This record gives sequence, C-alpha cells and structure tokens, in this order.
Amino acid sequence: MSNVLRYLGVLLLFGIGAVHLYEYFADYYRVIPVIGVLFVLNFAGAVVLALALASPLRSLPGLCSVPIAGRAPHALVALGAIVFSLGTLIGLLISEQGALFGFHEYGYRTTVMLAIGLESGVIVVLTAFLALEVRRLRPPAGSGGSRASRRGQHAPPRR
Repeated sequence: MSNVLRYLGVLLLFGIGAVHLYEYFADYYRVIPVIGVLFVLNFAGAVVLALALASPLRSLPGLCSVPIAGRAPHALVALGAIVFSLGTLIGLLISEQGALFGFHEYGYRTTVMLAIGLESGVIVVLTAFLALEVRRLRPPAGSGGSRASRRGQHAPPRR
C-alpha cells in the first residue's frame, strides 16, 4: 500500500507541474512579472520532487550512512513534496484573496480548480504515505526500542 501511495503522489506531482506549465504558456502567465518565473519554478520543483519520489533512493551509494535519510529517504522527499504543495496552495489562496507580488487571481477557472485538487491530493496522499512509513520504521511492540532487542539479543540485566 505504501508504494501505491508513493506512486500516486508521483503522478499528482507531475500533474501540478503540468498545470503550471500549461498556465505559463496557454494563459500567458509568462508575461506577468515574478509570477511567470514562479510558475516555471513550480513546474521544475514538481518534476524534481516527482522524479526523486519515484527513484530507487535506497540504492544510492553512501546514503545508508546518513542517519535519517538512510532509513527513510522517500519519507523525506514526501515531506518536502507536502511542504511544496502547501506553499503552492497558500500562494494561490493569497492571490485569490488579495495580491501576491502585485498579481490578483480572479475566479476559479478549470485550471485553478485542477491545481487546487492536485495540490490537495498530494497533501492527503503523501501524508498517508508518511504515516505508513513512520509505522514501518517504529520498533516492534515489546522490544523496548533497544538495539540489543532489535538484533535478537538480550539486553544486560539492570542492577
């Protein structure tokens, strides 16, 4: 189930990138100062996060020696994707309610609704993925969490 959620997150991230690239070219966001650049960066960020989430990160040499990333590299990428999607969604909501870098978004067109759905989907799906990863990384119940008990050895008696 964890891999299904992870790859669904990958597809949703590619969708976010595609919507922003479409808006950049088709709806002429490229001529809006600052916002046009942000749309291209959003596309690039979504693609990079999607590729990282889809790649076999555990097979990278040297990654296992990094304390947290070695145990759950996809969880860290998923967390980054959630923060990315939240930031994108917040930026859209700010531009709907007021102005973001002097730009005000008017109305909820199809592409705006699609972006909201995709960004919300990434947040929900990858949060579920993170919950499963945290559960997977926890030591088994009754193990006490000590290294000795996880290796099948008995911890020395307490005095």
